[in-house]
Amino acid sequence: MGRSRSLPSIAADLRDLSFADRQTVLLQIVDELQEICEGARSGVLLHPALEFLLRTVGSSIGSIAGADDECWEGIIRELLRLRATMLGLKTGTARALH
Repeated sequence: MGRSRSLPSIAADLRDLSFADRQTVLLQIVDELQEICEGARSGVLLHPALEFLLRTVGSSIGSIAGADDECWEGIIRELLRLRATMLGLKTGTARALH
């Protein structure tokens, strides 16, 4: 699976991904979240806890990718919700998802 594959299409078939594809998905999500944080000038998107979370997820990609299907889906869905919230905060259209 190439890194260019869109996140919405990935979310539809989370259980069908191989271990390597799961790692790619996690890397892509973490990269996007870091880009959102880096693009922020101030506020919640620069919070140290968020930076710590992204470092932790980034360093745990192998463990997360190897999780059972239910756990894997739960983690990815929460990361995608976090991504949606962060994009909303960045654009001023955030809804309280977290």
